Amino acid sequence: MTVDSPQQDGEADVNISVFIASLGNPPPHDQSRHSAGHILLKALQSHLGLPAFRRSRPFANGLISEGQVADNVNIALWQCPASMNESGDAVAKAYRQFVSSSTETTKSQVGGGKGANDGWPTLVVLYDEMEITPGLLKVGPGSASAKGHNGLKSVQQSLKTTGLMGRMVAAEKKKNDGSNMFLKVGFGIGRPPGATRKKEDVAAFVLGQLPDSEVEQLGSCAEELMDLLEEEIMK
Repeated sequence: MTVDSPQQDGEADVNISVFIASLGNPPPHDQSRHSAGHILLKALQSHLGLPAFRRSRPFANGLISEGQVADNVNIALWQCPASMNESGDAVAKAYRQFVSSSTETTKSQVGGGKGANDGWPTLVVLYDEMEITPGLLKVGPGSASAKGHNGLKSVQQSLKTTGLMGRMVAAEKKKNDGSNMFLKVGFGIGRPPGATRKKEDVAAFVLGQLPDSEVEQLGSCAEELMDLLEEEIMK
């Protein structure tokens, strides 16, 4: 997907909406391994040429950048303002706000067609993943096991308790094409030296500064990320 130019009269309307949320930690840990999702989100904003991030109260006081990309896709990039382990409520609130604005925009459009989600937005969560080789991206269903990742657990729980998870499942059944309305994208950070699983070692590792080489990898992952999402969403 690439940035689209402003629509001209007679061009097709936007009929797909995507909300990409990043999980991480606020300063002073915003450049840590645990904030890889935030760093990837900013790389994506630069790659797509979307507007500068702005803080938005309706979107749970998170940073948001919105725009239109090719293939009639309305996209929002949103950085969660909460600490990693408490991400769920903010993600649910911001996603609900995007659902409201997206359905208002598309409620009069004709649904159906390849890739159309009838106004119900796809939610994509970006996060750091120790079980993935450093520097690699992996896309999967957002409802799948969080594998001990407390940020993802918090998001999954909040989506369930607010009823948003059920709405996404219903939208998936309506599409009936095997696609997911809730996706997670993990950026591999690997495990601490010696592959230790001691709680204190893991905490120190994920809150440690992300190496410059991996920051550069994150910056170069933006195009790959969009290709992966296009493959998943445009089924």
